[in-house]
Amino acid sequence: MKNPILKYTFLLVSFPALLYGQNVSEPILSEENKTEISGFVRGGLYGSIDRTDDNLYISSLFTDLGLKVENDGGGRFKAFADLRFRYGTEFLEQVNRIDFREAFITITGRKWDLSAGQKIIKWGRADFTNPTSKLSPRNMISRSPDAEDMDLGNLLADLRWSPVSWLSFEAVVIPYYRSSVLLIEPLTLPYYVNIYQIETLITDKKMFSYGFKADVHVKGADLSFSLFDGYDPMPGIALTEFNLDLSGAFPVPYTDLTLTPYRIRNIGADFETSLGSTGLRGEIAWTIPFESWETFEYVPLEEIKWVAGTDRTFGNWRITGEYSGKYIPGFKPATVDPIIGTEPDLVELASLMATPGFDLNEYVRQQVGAFNRLYNYQLNNNYHSAGIRIERDLFYGKLTPSLFSLYNFTSHDFLLMPVVSFKPSDGLTITAGWEYYSGRKGSVYDIADEFMNSVRISLRADF
Repeated sequence: MKNPILKYTFLLVSFPALLYGQNVSEPILSEENKTEISGFVRGGLYGSIDRTDDNLYISSLFTDLGLKVENDGGGRFKAFADLRFRYGTEFLEQVNRIDFREAFITITGRKWDLSAGQKIIKWGRADFTNPTSKLSPRNMISRSPDAEDMDLGNLLADLRWSPVSWLSFEAVVIPYYRSSVLLIEPLTLPYYVNIYQIETLITDKKMFSYGFKADVHVKGADLSFSLFDGYDPMPGIALTEFNLDLSGAFPVPYTDLTLTPYRIRNIGADFETSLGSTGLRGEIAWTIPFESWETFEYVPLEEIKWVAGTDRTFGNWRITGEYSGKYIPGFKPATVDPIIGTEPDLVELASLMATPGFDLNEYVRQQVGAFNRLYNYQLNNNYHSAGIRIERDLFYGKLTPSLFSLYNFTSHDFLLMPVVSFKPSDGLTITAGWEYYSGRKGSVYDIADEFMNSVRISLRADF
């Protein structure tokens, strides 16, 4: 069997059946443990209009196989694995990969449990934005109709202890660094700029991160207090090499940029409660980088971010709304334009180079720092944004139209996602949607709309 996807799929599906002598489509039971295997097969495509010729083209076309294996070891332990197989194209690039999205074992005690392995841990209770969540990276350009597929697992150990019913503690250690995928990865860069991604785990012993969280459960409300000390899963962009071509009429800078992790301390709190049929939740986090953004261009500024959200159900309607804000202590405005998102003025550059004492390398470093500030929404002292999701169930839940929208009042970035899901029979889901990103010239969404704006269709069969 030469195809690796078929080989691994055959082994995963057939091994439990051979071991227990049962059909894998049914739960495998014994007196000691219980093993369940489930999964899905999905096909999907993303299409958009090419701006150069106004023709429709398929930017992403894929087929997925997902397998979940859950084992309950008689109450002594639990094992869980979520494996994904994908073949096709993403942003016109061929993909053929196997991902261990999650694969971990949990040992259960009387008042504690310990997990180890590849795991996704999300802290915070808000719906659209979680400033307290720093444990797991995200794929910001995920080509999937399921928003949860943006979440990526980390190799970690997770200890939880509940001394009493109303109080619990959690400690997480992450020895290695796994990077998020930035929204700019498929971007067509200017010919004079190269960006080098973090393709694998960084296993340097200095990349150790950890987090602590306390959950308090009181009547009618849940509260959490958290601390993360380590490397932010969203890396910055560092200037690693700079050269200047002086052979032409105007100087042309050639720049190499590299995604680079930075260390932070993130102190947060969140809550969730309800008033009748209305749910209320919120988060606040204070993020403090260990290094200075003035010295290291890839490091963001210190910031305080907060979120307040609500949800309510009206018959078949579900409405979720959220507001988020940000304040940057010690804010200083950027003095140069970002290196990406703006066209270089070669005449101005030549004039600056003629100025006595002008440091071109420092100027380019500041341009890179300005782009990091653009991407992290730190070009202004304050930011305010709001989002809303409206859903309705029709025909006894078989048809579900929804609309999600997000708008940043400061940067004017705008996101619109209408989606319709149809379930003609049990286990079969057809989804169609549209993703529309928009922003003023040079903003994050203006940069991303080139490759993220698309219509999408998917078919999924669960088993």
